[in-house]
Amino acid sequence: GRVAVERLLRAGHRRIGVINLDPDIPAAIGRLEGARDALKGSGLELDPALVVSGHATADGGYEAACRILDQPNKPTALFCLNDRMAMGAYDAIKERGLTIPGDIAVIGFDNQELIAAYLRPKLTTVALPFEKMGALGVRTLAALTAGQPIPADQQLVDCPLLERSSV
Repeated sequence: GRVAVERLLRAGHRRIGVINLDPDIPAAIGRLEGARDALKGSGLELDPALVVSGHATADGGYEAACRILDQPNKPTALFCLNDRMAMGAYDAIKERGLTIPGDIAVIGFDNQELIAAYLRPKLTTVALPFEKMGALGVRTLAALTAGQPIPADQQLVDCPLLERSSV
């Protein structure tokens, strides 16, 4: 979340909406915390009116984006907590006659290739490094089955930003 919002801040955005996943799942908690940290680092706060949760689908992203975009003081950027939700947000944005990234920037999360690379404009997104995550899981499982200690209950991996055309 921090990586995504820092990118939006570098592009000059100060009013950023967040299309959140179900707020109880760990990915939603961590990504939202990262977004807040990035804003706080720039002396800004996340406007609670611009954080809308939805189902982790294109329909959920569409509905959440509609709620955000129909507010009187619209954001200039949306951080969508997954690429499917970003796909739905694209529809809501275009229905309102707005352009991406001209009127509103959009950034996603996951790097789901069939979505991110084929939306128009192509979606800037934060990639989940599935290979690294799988390798880390296998090493952790091997250590556990061998009776060896593991470094921590939770291990963090870097999620790189993939620049495309939506910011």
